[in-house]
Amino acid sequence: MKRVLLLLLVAFIVSVNSYSQYSKGELKDEFYASESFLLFEEFEDALPGYELNLRVDPTNNNMRYRIGQCLLNIPGRKNEAITYLEAAVRDINPRYREGRFKEKQAPFDAYYYLANAYRIDNQLEKAIATYEIFKNNMDLKVYNVDVVDLQIESCRNAMELMKVPRYMRKINQGDLVNNRLNDINPVVSGDETVMVYNRTGGLQDILFYTRKVDGRWTAPVNIIPELGMGFEEGNFATSLSEDGRELYIYRPEIDFDGNIYVSRRSSDDRWSNLEKLNENINTKYWESHASISHDGNKLYFTSNRKGTLGGLDIYVSEKDSTGNWGPAINLGPTINTIYNEETPFLGENDNTLFFSSRGHFNIGGHDIFYSVMGEDGEWTIPLNVGYPLNTTDDDIFYNPTKEGYTAYYAMIDSAGYGLTDIYYVEIFSKDHPRKFVIRGIAQVKDLLKNFADSIRISAMNITDPEAKVIVYSDPLTGEYKFELPQGNYELTYEADGAEKTTKDLELKLDHPVDSFLLPETTLPKTDFAADMEIESNRTISVTGGDTLNIPLRIEPNSILRVEHWRGDSLLYTEEFIITDPDFVYKMVPDPGDNRLVFKLEDRFGNLTESEVVVTREKAVTRQPVVRPEYSRIIAQKQVDAFTDMLKDRSDDDISALIRKSGIEKQQYGKLDDVIADLKAAAIDDDMDPAEVDRLALKVAVSDNVLSQAAVDVLAANADGQLREILENLDIYSAGLKTWQDLIDYVSAKSGGKIGADELNKLASDIISGIDPRISRVRDQVNVYGTNSDKADIIAEAVAAADLIEAKSAGEWLRNFFDEAIRLGISEEELARLLKVISTMPDSGTEDYLEELIRYSEKPLADYLRDISLARNNIRSPEDLIREMLKGRHEGFFNEDILFRTLSRIISAKEIPDDIIASQAAEKERKNYCALWIILGAGLIFIFIFMWRRKRKGQDEKEIS
Repeated sequence: MKRVLLLLLVAFIVSVNSYSQYSKGELKDEFYASESFLLFEEFEDALPGYELNLRVDPTNNNMRYRIGQCLLNIPGRKNEAITYLEAAVRDINPRYREGRFKEKQAPFDAYYYLANAYRIDNQLEKAIATYEIFKNNMDLKVYNVDVVDLQIESCRNAMELMKVPRYMRKINQGDLVNNRLNDINPVVSGDETVMVYNRTGGLQDILFYTRKVDGRWTAPVNIIPELGMGFEEGNFATSLSEDGRELYIYRPEIDFDGNIYVSRRSSDDRWSNLEKLNENINTKYWESHASISHDGNKLYFTSNRKGTLGGLDIYVSEKDSTGNWGPAINLGPTINTIYNEETPFLGENDNTLFFSSRGHFNIGGHDIFYSVMGEDGEWTIPLNVGYPLNTTDDDIFYNPTKEGYTAYYAMIDSAGYGLTDIYYVEIFSKDHPRKFVIRGIAQVKDLLKNFADSIRISAMNITDPEAKVIVYSDPLTGEYKFELPQGNYELTYEADGAEKTTKDLELKLDHPVDSFLLPETTLPKTDFAADMEIESNRTISVTGGDTLNIPLRIEPNSILRVEHWRGDSLLYTEEFIITDPDFVYKMVPDPGDNRLVFKLEDRFGNLTESEVVVTREKAVTRQPVVRPEYSRIIAQKQVDAFTDMLKDRSDDDISALIRKSGIEKQQYGKLDDVIADLKAAAIDDDMDPAEVDRLALKVAVSDNVLSQAAVDVLAANADGQLREILENLDIYSAGLKTWQDLIDYVSAKSGGKIGADELNKLASDIISGIDPRISRVRDQVNVYGTNSDKADIIAEAVAAADLIEAKSAGEWLRNFFDEAIRLGISEEELARLLKVISTMPDSGTEDYLEELIRYSEKPLADYLRDISLARNNIRSPEDLIREMLKGRHEGFFNEDILFRTLSRIISAKEIPDDIIASQAAEKERKNYCALWIILGAGLIFIFIFMWRRKRKGQDEKEIS
């Protein structure tokens, strides 16, 4: 006990010695200095003097009251005020003397500040009770009861909004933008690549400028020196124009009002000196904030000028015909209240206004609201953006991006870099739901890998059954993925041969991550038997060695194994994947007894088997099949052989079409009659007849059996001399029967210029579904781009067009054109590009018009025929292309036809690379020539001016 008392005594002596160095006069000076800082709301500067006095006099509750006041106004420290103010209200002096150093007790106002502290700390019940104490005992001659009622109402509002919180995602903008001080007031350009913001809390209020490059902010630059401000405080960014070139700034003035200024960014990234806005904006009153609309024609700003509804109101001014800001118009009582409205900003369409206010449905201090302009030009009742973006403290300066659900916003966060950091925030609600990625695996029990099948997964919103998402799992892995907005869902899994399975899924707004990995789902199978029926006698006797057909009816998606037995010996086994229920097994029986065992395993692993015995009694010598030639009707065996080739080279859909077309029952004069029948059947079956033509080409290349259809599809995709040769070829008149015959014919007709490689390459592209013209058009565009002053943009547009995976050259060219326009190339420049790669430099306009008509189709061909070159002032191929682009915009023809025509002529002409390169560079040479002419003229003008000046001097000298 003695040791404890000794330690307390030592501590007291040290404490007395620590503060005894301050005289009463010095403490008094510190107090009055703090009072002065407090008067000008410089709370951080005021705090140390009060704290010093409290340390010297620990029983002084007036100092606790003042410290509580200061802390309530310092970001990041407001909750510390509660302890001081709770002590202060226990020592109230009814005759409190404001600004007296000798005053040791707190005023009754301490209750009001304590209630504010409780409210900011979300102790809302305590805040209401404390406000009620203050309200019931306050001097109505001094205080406005409406203000207190507003605070009580805001606490009750907060309780309601906190029951339905919005989910907010926030992304700190990093340690290049934020540091240990207060980083506030972020304003961004429309494309979010330019940002200006303030940093306070140091020696100076700094304005920083930064740009976003490759998705990251560059090192911020202090632009105060560029603005001509000097070393001063209180200059705050208020908004940036859409293009990031105009910065609006608030500056405090000597007479304690404030005004709005503008600075403009030059092409070399420097900001101009500040320019004060005109008298329609700035008055002798206080203008605190200005925000320019995205179209640049309206300025929304705040002012407490004469005629406001209360404190600061929001006004709007429009630019007049001279570019100056016109008279300011108050937005009226829907937006403005008897309290302060602050920091107006607009959503990207300029009809949604975001602002801060103390007088609407608030939950504490300033809250952020939004209002929408209706078709009648009137603003709707402002709505609170919700908790937790709005807190029970002051919330201002919400700079929205796009529709306003996202914004750049400064806030305090324990995980930040400093007192206040700049964040990119996104607010989710019913109007802007949070979306989740749902992933999982679904499979059918016992399903064989050979017959992997997709499972249909549907997600139905329980409260809105019409909102349904349907996806299919990967047939091999069973994986699926889809996106859903927040809400409650019923997931349904369905597959052939399996039980339907249902699960519930709840996607909560506040789920910690944006993805859900669902447990694996296995659907019970409903198929427990394999189905197979042999549609012939089980014992068959034959005398010859011809092919024997054994028809079977089999469950699709099964594996059929056919075992060939001779007595007790297994000779061999064949295996077939069955996709169609009608299957014909073909065999040539050996002499004697042939026992066939058919074993079927369906896709669920169910097994069944059946047996057929085939007895061949007499051996027959097989004769080679010779394809006969007929003048009018080809032999049935030739039709069958050709049909088998088509089946072997076709996919399942075409194969099924061939089987049900009844070809084997018809007579034909030539193979192309077979193809014609198949194309007609394809049209009846809603299939693309071009698939049959490609199949004919595949048979020609792979099986060496030529058809006119194969030649025609080659001609349709060829260009230049090869196209001419193929378009004029009739294989029956020319006596061509095989692919090799065609190669030899083309080589001879072209004088050896076109060989097997070119023909095979063209056929390969067509069979694979690739338009051969794409690579030719792409190469021509690249040659032009490499030699032009737009090389980088053209290369980027080409790369973007490649990613879209166009099916035809016309589609690729249209995609390239659209991407180039999006990246900033004008239609004038693209018209020149198209002219250079589609015609020789000396080509006449009339010749080019005829070529376009030849390569085009209706209605573009009719449009071109109706063009009058003289009347439309078309003097060059480039003018003609511009006219066609104009016709596209006016709807005379579909743009697909235009680009299809241009791709054909580009591919057919194949302008040499060196000519394209020289034409692409010609524009730059002209620009350089023009520049030299201008420079030359300038030098001549300077020479004449200096000569005349010298001559004038000589004349004056002579006169004198």
